[in-house]
Amino acid sequence: MAKLEKFEIVEFGPFKFIGKTVYAAPGSGEIFGELWGNSKKIFAILDEMLDYQTDETCNVAYMNWNTQKNQLGYTVGRFMRADAPVPDGLDSIDIPHQFVAKSLVSGEFDDMISQAPGLTEAAIKDQTAYEIAWSEAFVGAEVYPKENVAASGVNSVLAYYIPCRKKD
Repeated sequence: MAKLEKFEIVEFGPFKFIGKTVYAAPGSGEIFGELWGNSKKIFAILDEMLDYQTDETCNVAYMNWNTQKNQLGYTVGRFMRADAPVPDGLDSIDIPHQFVAKSLVSGEFDDMISQAPGLTEAAIKDQTAYEIAWSEAFVGAEVYPKENVAASGVNSVLAYYIPCRKKD
């Protein structure tokens, strides 16, 4: 069972999310896992872009919806400065200034991955001033803090981001 440890809504961006993208049906863990398995090259390139790094330094799986393909875009990379160049072979997504709900979820890895979106959505719905701002460009982001896997290898932590807007 996953547990919501921390929740906040903050101003976020603008950024350019840079990484490598695959498209698949939601829940295609094998395809997404394969991308992570080959991610060292992606992060080695981004590590060299010192002038374009932001305070958002964690490795991330950024998710957007591609209506033409009717599939989930799953991009492994990082939030970089909005003016960052896109290295050859990598993809980018422009992230405008917006509000984002940030949650920190702990638990066993599979529980954490499957329950973090729902826990974050529920926390947003409990807010009186904000609501979820779904868009094709930003469905959610799995953010992997450096310390995400505990020494035991069983319990982990994951940050999860969902776009928000102020209620009218």
